[in-house]
Amino acid sequence: MANAERKADGSRMPLMKIVFMGDSITFGQYVDQQLRWTDLLADCISRKYIQMSVNFLFANRGVSGETTRQGLERFPNDVQAIRPDIMTLQFGLNDCNCWVTDEGLPRVSEAAYRANLFEMIERARRFGARRIILSTNHPTLRHKILLSGESLETRRKRYNQIVREVAQAGRVILCDIEDAFGGLSGTMLGKLLLPYPDQLHLTGLGHQRYAEAIKPLLESAIEEAIMWTEENDK
Repeated sequence: MANAERKADGSRMPLMKIVFMGDSITFGQYVDQQLRWTDLLADCISRKYIQMSVNFLFANRGVSGETTRQGLERFPNDVQAIRPDIMTLQFGLNDCNCWVTDEGLPRVSEAAYRANLFEMIERARRFGARRIILSTNHPTLRHKILLSGESLETRRKRYNQIVREVAQAGRVILCDIEDAFGGLSGTMLGKLLLPYPDQLHLTGLGHQRYAEAIKPLLESAIEEAIMWTEENDK
């Protein structure tokens, strides 16, 4: 771990810093803070380790409406300055979207999206992240055909495949959120998403499902970081 405080007896009291980096899905747009998946995880983890000396700093660095291009611009301040031990990374629903003003072009091309994810991973590692969890994006009910000739849903699936390829090539942990939300009927999925005209952002139930999907991966990353610190303190 990047930081450790000292207890009165001189032993180390580790501080583990976890940054949640992403767009509105990470930020938790339109949902009360205590219902957001990031806060659900922070509360669960804090309770689990309440009897241990490890302390946690959780930082939600999700910004609504952002693409990976915009995320990279603020990466030095929002991630590098914190020097996290663990980072979760989620972008894509804005990157793959096509605005009417762009005449069918995606907000961020597939090639640029791939490169931006790789750069964020590289930068996070350079600034101390020992574990990085990269997430695909959940299904939506956005089936309207855009000026690109495809729906946002079709494009989301293709950008998700890029996420899987980046996770493998970049040797980071993949959280396949699409798989965790898979197999649901339109009615069931509708309960996890905000109603029309949104049909994309998560409801409280959606955030709960999201948290359940990423929780074992984050807990495993924390355990590995603790073990690494203990080994290096000997």
